[in-house]
Amino acid sequence: MDPGLQQALNPLAPSQDPAMHVPAGSVTSHLGTTSRGYFYFTTASLALCLLFAVATIMVLVVQKTDSIPHPPGKFHLKGGNCSEDISCILERAPFKKSWAYLQVSKHINKTKLSWNKDGITHGVRYQDGNLVIQFPGWYFIICQLQFLVKCPEHSVDLKLELLINKDVKKQTLVTVCESGVQTKNIYQNLSQFLLEHLQVNATISVKVDKFQYVDTNTFPLENVLSIFLYSSSD
Repeated sequence: MDPGLQQALNPLAPSQDPAMHVPAGSVTSHLGTTSRGYFYFTTASLALCLLFAVATIMVLVVQKTDSIPHPPGKFHLKGGNCSEDISCILERAPFKKSWAYLQVSKHINKTKLSWNKDGITHGVRYQDGNLVIQFPGWYFIICQLQFLVKCPEHSVDLKLELLINKDVKKQTLVTVCESGVQTKNIYQNLSQFLLEHLQVNATISVKVDKFQYVDTNTFPLENVLSIFLYSSSD
């Protein structure tokens, strides 16, 4: 080919500039860095939003409790932070007619749980594992239990049931200790709540299918049953 023609065609050939050839590994590294940066930014944004929401709720709660002019007398609960927080709530709460806060008994030998008789009850009777309603109305019922399972070679189903007059009204079920997986101990929290209209002498109780796994040693103060009269009917 004529040297002059070859020189004229050379500018049209692809450039051999090293800057135009980026190794595949560099591209992947750059994309990974960008993805991580986006992930960190998103996580930080969500954390800030959550922090703002929690702060707003705390302000509203403080404003609500401060507006109660005459809180009832001080009650003393045995326990740690959870009990102290509940005690503070009960002391300053507007519901004064009927409420209870009980911790589970250390001696559990049947599916129907029993509760410590030295718990707080006001306008409610406790009898044979039952809370017996004395005033009709809408009641908010909360139960929380901690479980410690030393895993056998098979899975274990943990079930918490809230009963009204021996009828199951709400339940929670979770399976722990997967078959074939080497796991020593499993800590599991189960909780359930219910808003129910109750008549005088209605009973509230809790059943646990695998009662032997209820942990009364590690977190004994976190196994609680609490109710309060949300709206009275009389």
